[in-house]
Amino acid sequence: MTTTKPDGLVPLAAAGEISRALSAAGCRFVHWKSNGHLAEALSGRTDIDMFADPGQRDAVRACLRAQQCLEVMSQPWASYPDVEDWLAVDAQTGRFLHLHLHFALVTGLRRIKHLRLPWDTALLANTDHGLDAVWPTPTADMELMILLVRMWAKMPPSKRIFSPRLPRHVRQELDWLISRAQPAEMERLAAALLPGIDSAAVAALISDPPPSDAAVLSVSRSLYGALKGKGASRMPWPLALVRASWLNLRAAAAKQLRKLRPATVTGKRVAGKGLVVAFIGSDGSGKSTLTHEMRTWLRYKLDVHGYYMGSGQGSTRLLDRLRHAVKAKTKKAKPAKALRGDGEARRKAPGFIGRVLALHQLSAIRAKLRALREAHRLANGGSIIVLDRFPQFQFPGIYDGPRLQDGNSFAWAARAEMAAFRAAAELAPDLVIKLMVTPEVGYARKPDHNFETLKRKAEITGLLTFPRSQVIEIDATQPLDEVILQAKNGVWCTMLAKAMEGRHG
Repeated sequence: MTTTKPDGLVPLAAAGEISRALSAAGCRFVHWKSNGHLAEALSGRTDIDMFADPGQRDAVRACLRAQQCLEVMSQPWASYPDVEDWLAVDAQTGRFLHLHLHFALVTGLRRIKHLRLPWDTALLANTDHGLDAVWPTPTADMELMILLVRMWAKMPPSKRIFSPRLPRHVRQELDWLISRAQPAEMERLAAALLPGIDSAAVAALISDPPPSDAAVLSVSRSLYGALKGKGASRMPWPLALVRASWLNLRAAAAKQLRKLRPATVTGKRVAGKGLVVAFIGSDGSGKSTLTHEMRTWLRYKLDVHGYYMGSGQGSTRLLDRLRHAVKAKTKKAKPAKALRGDGEARRKAPGFIGRVLALHQLSAIRAKLRALREAHRLANGGSIIVLDRFPQFQFPGIYDGPRLQDGNSFAWAARAEMAAFRAAAELAPDLVIKLMVTPEVGYARKPDHNFETLKRKAEITGLLTFPRSQVIEIDATQPLDEVILQAKNGVWCTMLAKAMEGRHG
């Protein structure tokens, strides 16, 4: 393992800003483990494992909020005592920074972290900036002491008994630290942290060639035993095993349940209310592409649920899918229908059978209404909801608007449909992102569509109002990467604003 930054890994500007702000506020903190991958952490490829002085908890949290970081809550199978999760977004790249903020040095079995290291003061006293000019890290000797304990504490019982060995990535980290540590300093530090242990045996690990796995694990086991003897265990070992197994089972069950019931919550949630964001725009504006990108981006660190609010090819309703399949089989080339001034095609009033067949539109809006209620329930619990389109009643007959008006079906059905659309408007998104595209660009992207219809939909995009929502307009004729970045920043800023409202509300 090397101390140089891997090719292409540049620390995100947000990482440096957060560190400088914490230092300016007088907060004592350190990136306390896995510093062989510090470059990956500061570039957003992996978590930032940050330990901060527990006596400065309020100051650290206030500083993170001032730097537009957002606290998120992990599920029970990923939560640990005195450990918090904070997210930041780098405005220049749209990449997440995940701060795994420790106010206690906990380690051990996965999902439990049954061991608490009593080395808070020593860790903060043994730091330097040898790896990064901005982020403090432990001295190699201090981090090596921590790693030696973590090795045995994290090892599953079966491996302890039958095949104790060092995984390849742990061996790499160990060799990297050994290459930087000093035997005399290691012996002094070991004696200070754990009086009475064989500190010379610990210092002997710093050798050339590096020690064998068996020699390392022998020292690791003795250090772990010495810490347990000093009361560092948070719970008895048998209880830790039982709880870890139970949490592993819960995590696996939740993952499988989500496949059957997509509304199942499995990821991290905002500490407070989440967000409902809808993307709207004319055909060719990139709605589906952008909603997919947003779900992928957010799902990296948050609990995200996506809903399709149209009735086109993206619909997952069985009735819609059957209808589109039949339509595709029977479709024949027809001349484009002339458009009236309001954008809908001229047509003859449907007969009785046509009115009956149109009733599927009533079923469709009621299904969307149920989905919106579910979406807001999830958002109230801290999840993030991404809507592809949104039902509107300002322009009937087009753009996901009502379809049973103006004699298209029975009068009672038209009234019921409009009532459902008005109810949907009451469940408005927190944020609406309008993707603005010219009809020429839309037609170039969707040449099989009617140009006049695209032109009308582009006009409607600008005219639609959402009085209950924040609205952001993005020029969707820009390169996709720029559109995605603007959407990410818009979503993140709205999430931060909602969190602030929640704290002051």
